[in-house]
Amino acid sequence: MKTKNIVKSLTLYICALVLLASVVFPGKASLANMKAPPPEVAEDVIIVGDRVVDIAYNLGVLPRAMSVRGSMWEMAKKLKTSSQILGCPNFITKNEDVVPKAIKKFGIKRLIIEKNMPYCRYKANVNPVKIVPLVEDTGVTIEYVDFSKGLESAIHQTAKLFGREDKAGPLFAKYTKKMAAAKKKLPANPSGGKAVILNGTFQPSSGKIMLRVEAPGGYSDTFMLEKFGYTNAGDAFKPTDGKKSKGHYPVKKTKKGVNLKPLLEANPDVIIITGDTLSAQKALADTLARTPELSQIPAVKNLKIFALPRYVDSSVLEYPGMLMKWTAALTP
Repeated sequence: MKTKNIVKSLTLYICALVLLASVVFPGKASLANMKAPPPEVAEDVIIVGDRVVDIAYNLGVLPRAMSVRGSMWEMAKKLKTSSQILGCPNFITKNEDVVPKAIKKFGIKRLIIEKNMPYCRYKANVNPVKIVPLVEDTGVTIEYVDFSKGLESAIHQTAKLFGREDKAGPLFAKYTKKMAAAKKKLPANPSGGKAVILNGTFQPSSGKIMLRVEAPGGYSDTFMLEKFGYTNAGDAFKPTDGKKSKGHYPVKKTKKGVNLKPLLEANPDVIIITGDTLSAQKALADTLARTPELSQIPAVKNLKIFALPRYVDSSVLEYPGMLMKWTAALTP
């Protein structure tokens, strides 16, 4: 009876903690200060590449349509209310008529392409420039933003293409100030433990939840965990065939629901939730009820469960703010 009460109490703690974390550390990147005017839409432009779209948005403009990693970049879900997503760069090069049709439909005159390799660490062969041969006969002007010279240069290049050169300097200065503040908060001697990153998806039409675990070597390791001395313990969820999809391992389902028992092997000091918070919250609570020993892993025992924004190197100008949230969660 005592064990059941402990599990019940910990389950309630998890629910309350994750609910609180979703407020303190929101999983979605906010678009902008509510006082800022809505972005202007450049009706004759298509942009291919997340990072150029992010810079353009911060300069106060969005293209009529865009090709970005919409399923990975959380901010894209909000940007698509003003700019149509044609698919990711991989999709539009495999489906050769998508962009030419959009050019004709919207009366597009300019195509701005991101030059940045590797473009996506999960798909090494994806390159936005591959769209060029497919649109050469459409009459559009093809322009580029080259990231090889750094973010400051990319901001100035983008600003020039949209006639907003006066905004480039202040925008980079703002980013630099925020980045300096974020770095100042990082631990001088990072000594974190092990982390597991759960990414949740909720299907409103069916009410079903899906969960996956970020594999080691992904964006979170490079841009977040390593800065705090944490190692990614996600390999505990590695399937027998070793396969992963877009840098994640699927979490198995049983008749009783999502199976998070591999957390016992991972034994993480912290559990991080990205994407849909409810999906992970529900799976944790259900698994804990079926597997009481889960209450003894450090992350659960010490209530180190946080909902944090997922970073995939798309929201380049929002990165300092995201890093600040991870810092607040992962430092004492």
